[in-house]
Amino acid sequence: MEKKVKALLDTITFLVFIFFDFVDVVLCVAYELLDELFEAKPFPCYCGKKLETKELSETLFWRKNVFREMGFLSFGRKTCEAVKKRDDGNRGEVVNRWSDCGCDSCVSWMKKSNQTLHVVVKEFPQVNSEDGPREEATTENVIFLHGFLSSSSYWTRSVISAYELSSFHLVAHSMGCNIALALAAKYPKFVKSVTLVAPPYFSDSNDETSSSMALNTVARKTLWPPLAFGKSVMTWYEHVGRFFCFLICKNHTTWERIFKLFTQTRELNFMVVDLTRHTHHSAWHSMHNVICGGSKFMDDYVGILINAKVKVWVIHGDQDLTVPLDCSNNLKMKFPQLKLIIVQNVDHGTVIFHRKRDFVKSLQHIWATS
Repeated sequence: MEKKVKALLDTITFLVFIFFDFVDVVLCVAYELLDELFEAKPFPCYCGKKLETKELSETLFWRKNVFREMGFLSFGRKTCEAVKKRDDGNRGEVVNRWSDCGCDSCVSWMKKSNQTLHVVVKEFPQVNSEDGPREEATTENVIFLHGFLSSSSYWTRSVISAYELSSFHLVAHSMGCNIALALAAKYPKFVKSVTLVAPPYFSDSNDETSSSMALNTVARKTLWPPLAFGKSVMTWYEHVGRFFCFLICKNHTTWERIFKLFTQTRELNFMVVDLTRHTHHSAWHSMHNVICGGSKFMDDYVGILINAKVKVWVIHGDQDLTVPLDCSNNLKMKFPQLKLIIVQNVDHGTVIFHRKRDFVKSLQHIWATS
């Protein structure tokens, strides 16, 4: 009986994603035409031939689509080529895609007058000295790197403001771990310690590249749970994902008003706000180029840090379904010099949010011993 149920569920899953294969091909042709009409310099999609470049992840190109392989896309593109590009003299250079939001918050990073990342400089309280005047507390710098579909709010609302940390090194969560390792490996002499929280680490095995392992693990095609289903659709289908971003992210201010009305709150949870204020362009490339493509460089980065004697700590929740605990276990197995802390009964987010005080104590211990 169980085998029959499993076979039925597998069949339903297959048919659902075959449907998305078809929809993605149709939207590819539709967007190609619309981009020609609304954009001065249309940004090409990844449905065509693979580009030979190390800057792009191979997962952008080898995502299989039944209808694309059958030639449906070629037929649709011939139709698009028959339509002449309109040029009414009013289409100048655009700062963002027509399907993305153009509000000040979403395009502020594109303005020439604002070329900095989000930076917070905080002065810490002075320490009372028993022997005389007040002394300033010893402070150090830190770079906090957030994860996928998040922002600096992930840290400033959860750790920095709530607990006045007096020592900073390098701390990253989820996707931010890939960036943190790349940064630390580039400047190993300047890094005192690296703390990786739930790192998406994938090493090569069974002739399967680390990039494909990352894609099939983090965004496996599945119908349940709903968040995993949404993540798989948004990751495997470039144009379907862009369509949903057009509906939600482009109109995020409207959705925020609706959420506030139904929840009767003046301020929404920062995670909801972060999720709706990401453009498809940024989310799509972050998933493939940073999480998937970046995974093949992690061994080299960690090796550089180990040789430079930089202390690397890893913290992971045993209930993490987004980035499995096996990722950190495999990292520890590959590099025994790392320090691994496994936290019981917490997942990808609650490893920080539901244990803020304990998390801060862990950071203070790591910084004190580095």
